[in-house]
Amino acid sequence: MALSCTLNRYLLLMAQEHLEFRLPEIKSLLSLFGGQFASSQETYGKSPFWILSIPSEDIARNLMKRTVCAKSIFELWGHGQSPEELYSSLKNYPVEKMVPFLHSDSTYKIKIHTFNKTLTQEEKIKRIDALEFLPFEGKVNLKKPQHVFSVLEDYGLDPNCIPENPHNIYFGRWIADGQRELIESYSVKKRHFIGNTSMDAGLSFIMANHGKVKENDIVFDPFVGTGGLLIACAHFGAYVYGTDIDYNTVHGLACST
Repeated sequence: MALSCTLNRYLLLMAQEHLEFRLPEIKSLLSLFGGQFASSQETYGKSPFWILSIPSEDIARNLMKRTVCAKSIFELWGHGQSPEELYSSLKNYPVEKMVPFLHSDSTYKIKIHTFNKTLTQEEKIKRIDALEFLPFEGKVNLKKPQHVFSVLEDYGLDPNCIPENPHNIYFGRWIADGQRELIESYSVKKRHFIGNTSMDAGLSFIMANHGKVKENDIVFDPFVGTGGLLIACAHFGAYVYGTDIDYNTVHGLACST
């Protein structure tokens, strides 16, 4: 069945590593949670900014509970290649979709995120002040806001040729962050024993996501080594077991690397 026209647009802020695995991971996770990656989706190759059409915010949140390739996801309210285009896009965004997050009883803050360029605090404040036309009625709360909004500016991929103006500017409501912290939490550097072929934690979680591993699944690794892949699968609730021809590696009897 074709996806309906009620799809909402979301902005994914991607991590700039394992570039070739980012698209397969997002496709797999959308499929796992009831979404679909259509060929018309706007992705930008090596760019960290991807625009996706997703059926619901719940699916967007579930996606971020699993992905290690994406840093954050935002409900996209506006997009342009210049400030003027962004403001025009924001003015055309349905007010009824804004109101639940801008009413007088709410608290909020606005963040500025730039890729491949650093702005001064004065420049950041200027960008925030330029959004005064939006119907914010709540109070600013920088510590514990109910809602976080972001202006995200893309200055391209070449650190040796940074343009004066951004290629693209986005404005959105922050929804959730990804699971990048898992890469550090399960780092092989923290393990008591690793082998010459121990898999990087990030790749292990990417493989688990590619395989759509979920709670109560059974995962068997016939070449388990030191168990990197199974650790990632177990984190997502799977029952795991494996075998390996190298008895010493499996039992941690050899000299650790």
